[in-house]
Amino acid sequence: MATKWVDNNAYIGPDRRRRPARRVLDRRRYDDAGELPPLGAMLRRLRVRVTSGSAEDRRHALEMFKAAIGEANRLGWRRCAAALMSADEAFRTGGPQSAGLVEAWLIDAMDHAGAGR
Repeated sequence: MATKWVDNNAYIGPDRRRRPARRVLDRRRYDDAGELPPLGAMLRRLRVRVTSGSAEDRRHALEMFKAAIGEANRLGWRRCAAALMSADEAFRTGGPQSAGLVEAWLIDAMDHAGAGR
């Protein structure tokens, strides 16, 4: 997995640039690649994004779901990853009325992440 992590309004996930050096035509003015946030912090931020109703927050939450599931799998926390997959499925298929179910799955994932399983 990439060592640098990008988290801004347009993208959340591993830094996909090939070389660390800046190119002449690179459009980024600010290098916002940093360290991967801890899974617990990512889950708390995801919970806030899910409860918000804007389309921008919804799109960002979908990216965060992918990142959190990948990180839980990388750490070997299968129960946390399974709860996140269930929350992701409910979020994608349920629409705004499924916020309570998604939040319940996220709380379950947070419990598993806190226990390291």
